[in-house]
Amino acid sequence: MKVRVLSSAPIFLRNNSVRDYSFSSHSSLSVSFSQNRLADVSGMRVSKSTNHGNVRWRATASLNGKRRQRFFTSRDDARAWLDSIRTDHTGFWNGRTAEEQGEIVSAFKLASERGLSLHECVLSNNINGNPLPITDAINHYINVISQRSLRPSSLKQTRLNLSQLAEEFAGRMCHEVSAGNLEQWFYKLKWKRSTIDGVIAKIGPFFTWCMREGYRKNNPCGAVRRPQSDDVAPAIFSPEQARKLLKTAYNNDVGLAPYLALGLFAGVRPLEIERLQRSDIKQHHIEVSAAKSKTRKRRLITLSDNLRKWLRVEGDLAPKNRRKRLSRILEVAELNWSPDIMRHSFASYHLALHESADKTALEMGHRDTQMLFRHYREIVTK
Repeated sequence: MKVRVLSSAPIFLRNNSVRDYSFSSHSSLSVSFSQNRLADVSGMRVSKSTNHGNVRWRATASLNGKRRQRFFTSRDDARAWLDSIRTDHTGFWNGRTAEEQGEIVSAFKLASERGLSLHECVLSNNINGNPLPITDAINHYINVISQRSLRPSSLKQTRLNLSQLAEEFAGRMCHEVSAGNLEQWFYKLKWKRSTIDGVIAKIGPFFTWCMREGYRKNNPCGAVRRPQSDDVAPAIFSPEQARKLLKTAYNNDVGLAPYLALGLFAGVRPLEIERLQRSDIKQHHIEVSAAKSKTRKRRLITLSDNLRKWLRVEGDLAPKNRRKRLSRILEVAELNWSPDIMRHSFASYHLALHESADKTALEMGHRDTQMLFRHYREIVTK
C-alpha cells in the first residue's frame, strides 16, 4: 500500500504491517517498519454550521477512539487542520529542527540502501564499544599516564583512586560501570562531597580515555549525582590568632615564619610555597610560575608591606620536617589547625579589605569568583 503524504512529515499508519513511507520534499523512500501501532486516525470530516447567525466550519476527527473537533471561519482552514493531524498528529516531525529532520532523512536513505530499517540499525549498533575488563583498562591507562609529565603527588593520588575503582568493580567490563554504580560506591564509603569531587577529578579522565579507545561510549562521571554540599563556613584564623601564630613561630622556630607568612598574607597554597625560591619573590610581587602552580597556570601575587617584612626573616620556604615543626608551634600557641586555613584566612580578609571579589579571585589564582564564594570566604569585617 502506498501512502501519499501531504507535507514533509511522515504519516503514522494504523496497523503493524510493513508499509512504504513517502516524503514530498525528498525522494521517495521505502523501509520496513514493524513497531507497535502509534495512533488510529479516523472519522475525519468537515461540516458547515451556523451559530447565532455566524457561519462556522467544523472539523472533526477521531484519534485513538477519542473525538476531537475545532471550529474555523473558512473551510480551507478546517481542512488544513485535519491535514496536520493526518500527517503529524503527534507533533514529532514539526517538533524537530531542520538539522534533525535532515539527519533523519539521511539516515533513512542510508538504511534503505543497505536494506535495513532505522529500527534494525539502532538495534544492531554496538553501544558498548570493544569489551575490556576494567582492571585491564586501568592497568593500561596507568602505563599511559606514567609517561606524561604529571607531578609525583598527582600521579600517586590517581593511582590510589584508580586502584580503589578496580577493586570495587573487579570482574566487570568497562562499559558495565554506570553513574548509578559510582553513586552507590561513594555512598557505601560514606565519602563527603569534597572527597567525591576529588575522586571524580582523578577517575573522570580515565573514563574519557576509555571512550577514546572505544571501550565505552560515554563518561559516567558526568551523570553522577553528587550529594549537596552543606554551606559550612571555612575555618579561618582571627587577627589575634594569626598574630599569636607568627609570634610563637618567631620566638620558637624562626625558620618557619616565612612559610607561615606566605600562607597568611599571600594565600599561597602549601605545596606551592614549598616549590618557591627566594628568586621568585620580586620587589612588588611574588611570581608563581606554571611549573610551580597547582593549576599549571602562572600568576603574580601582590607583595604586601607586612609580608615583605616577614620575608626578611631568614628561613627556608620549603622547611624540612614541616609537619612536626608546625605541630610543635600549634601546641605552644594553643591553636587548632585545619586544611587550607591560611589560604581561607587570606581570602576572607582580602575580600573584606578590598571589597572586590574579582581582585581577590585574581590573587588566589581562580578563573572566576564562584570558587571564592563556594569554598574560601568567611564573612569578616575590615
